[in-house]
Amino acid sequence: MTQGTKSKSPPMLKFSHIGLVTSDVSAMARFYVDVLGFVITDQGDFGDMKVVFMSRDPEDHHQIVLTNGRPANIPKNTVDPDFGPVIQQISFKMPSLADLRDMRGRLETGGATGITTAAHGNAWSLYAHDPEGNYIEFFVDTDWYANQPFYVPLDLNKSDAEIIEETETMCRNSAGFKSIAQWRSDIAEVMPPQFPR
Repeated sequence: MTQGTKSKSPPMLKFSHIGLVTSDVSAMARFYVDVLGFVITDQGDFGDMKVVFMSRDPEDHHQIVLTNGRPANIPKNTVDPDFGPVIQQISFKMPSLADLRDMRGRLETGGATGITTAAHGNAWSLYAHDPEGNYIEFFVDTDWYANQPFYVPLDLNKSDAEIIEETETMCRNSAGFKSIAQWRSDIAEVMPPQFPR
């Protein structure tokens, strides 16, 4: 901001969708439809570009857009090859640990690779790569917050009660511990106005 200009809050924004450039639009669409449950809302050609729009929410015409044109031999991420070279990860929120376990099974039978799990204090996460190597995350919020980054391997074979107790204990013993409700209240005070729900 230049001197002499009046401070103004940024306009309201709400994240809407992501577009992925692929080498095989059909194979990627099959994965996102068959394994993750997206619905193709529209598809067609735009010049030489093949476009597939997908969503899991009737309020959003598309949450993911797939197009062709991905260059061959894109180099790997130089810090961590599990992450993408440009898009670090694509994340999907889920309602429960049972849903996270179900998704793990779907990923295992649906062709995903590099499947791992982690507790982040504020979330339990399941990670994998889609057919073109994009890093995808599925997560369930917890009731607690601890300073991030926070990464502890997660054993989804344990019961919900065991996972909840272990995670709460780890958070309570970590720097920055507070309830997630308190963290949300604190962070809301420094954010621009929110998009109306």
